[in-house]
This record gives sequence, C-alpha cells and structure tokens, in this order.
Amino acid sequence: MSEIVCTKPARGDYMLQTGEADVERLRIIDAAYGASTDAWLQASGLREGSRVVEFGCGSGNITARLAEKVGPGGEVVGVDVSPLQIEQAERHVRSLGLSNVSFHLADAASPGLPAESFDLAYCRLVLMHMTNPLDAIETMRDLVRPGGVVSCEEMDLSRWVCDPPSEAADRCFALKLALGERRGAHFRIGPTLPRLFREAGFAEVQVGSAFALSTRDRFKRSNGLSLRSFGASMIEYGLVEPGELDRLVNELLRLADDESTLFGLPMVFQARACKLT
Repeated sequence: MSEIVCTKPARGDYMLQTGEADVERLRIIDAAYGASTDAWLQASGLREGSRVVEFGCGSGNITARLAEKVGPGGEVVGVDVSPLQIEQAERHVRSLGLSNVSFHLADAASPGLPAESFDLAYCRLVLMHMTNPLDAIETMRDLVRPGGVVSCEEMDLSRWVCDPPSEAADRCFALKLALGERRGAHFRIGPTLPRLFREAGFAEVQVGSAFALSTRDRFKRSNGLSLRSFGASMIEYGLVEPGELDRLVNELLRLADDESTLFGLPMVFQARACKLT
C-alpha cells in the first residue's frame, strides 16, 4: 500500500492552484514533456530496483511512471508542500495499483528523509518556484548515496513561441515573469542549472534540453490554464484586474483551438550529476 507521511508542516512559495483544480494543467504538461522526461530519467540511471525521491511530486504523474519503472523491487518517495497535491498523487497511484510508493508532506529544502538513502533524486518544474533553489539541490545531493544521481528539469519562461504573434501570449508571459520577480521565484532558472549544480559541489554536470511545439495537440491549452492557475496570485499582487485576466485566458484558449497558431511551451533545461563521495 502507498502511504502518506507528514514529516513537518508544509510551507513553500508555490503560486499555482493545487489539487483537483490543477490536475488538467499538470496532465497536459506531462503529456507534452513526458517522452523527453522518460529519456532523461533513463540517462540519469533510473532502473529496476532503484530507490528514488521526487521533489515536488504534484499530482503524481511522474511519480507513477517512476514507480512502474523501478518495479516491485524498487521504491519511490514523493515529496510535496501541498496536502491537496499529495491527496491527488495518492489517488492516482492507488488507481494504478502501485504499492511501491510513499508520500511525504514536507518542504523540499528539509524533507526529513534519511541521508544517502536514495539512488536518484529528481525534480521537474519545482526549483523555479523556490526562493532558494540551491537549498533544494543541496538537500537532493545529501539524500543520494555515493554514486547516486541528482537530476533536474526546469523551464525558462522567457523562451517560448507563439506564431502568428499574439498580444495575449505576450501579456501572459510578461505577467508570469512579473509575478515571479515579486515573489522572489526563479522563472528563468533553466540556463542556470549547471552553475547551481557546481555551487552545490558537483564537479561534472551533464546537460540537455526539451522543447514542445504544436499546432493542434491539447498541450496548447496549457498557456491559458497556467495563466488561470496563477490568476489569484497575480490579482493579489495588483498585476492584473480580474476582467483582463478572464479576457486573456479566453483568448489563449481560443488560440489553442486554432490550428493556424503555433505554440511552443517554454524551453526546459536539464541537468544531472553523480555524487562521487
């Protein structure tokens, strides 16, 4: 049976909706980047029998695939600051009949897990929401055994595509970047991953990238859905009025249904490194 463990009160800097309200967006993101993530994880040493910790497990899309890949002889621990996300993740893995998963409701910088007890520590689109992402990388480093791997995938929200150009898309990403700056997040963190890994003490860092383009796949809806998910925080900080937010979301969703419009989700940068000692 999978289980949920609360190691400490959850806290964090996450600005998006959580729980049922955000399931569709997270599934779309996973569909867009799932194949590149699977290849990246394989290159990061994921195999049957591995013990893996995933930071920012969200609604459990990647967690479930990790559990399937490590098999019954392996184990996956998902960590998230949101009780609603943990509930969704627990429901998802239970629906798949997976029994080699546990969840910890905790902050990524201090998850309360035993040091050097994992073969792989992984996160995707998590560090970008943190005010101190280096703390999380250092924690991941401490959690893997010597010979284990720390592996991360993070976006740069300034590197995206919409053609023909769209004022709504321009405004969407300008608002996201402005919100990140207000909250001390790192929405351009992608290209800085190798440097952060070196600051965390890793000598040799492997890098990669992923970019999802489409004229018709449903992942085009993610721009509108993510803006809606960020909306409450944007309104709270006075960055946008509710009426404008609604108009922008509706226009982005309209463009998503227009096959003459090309959308490219923000570029994902990948970094991994092996812990030597």
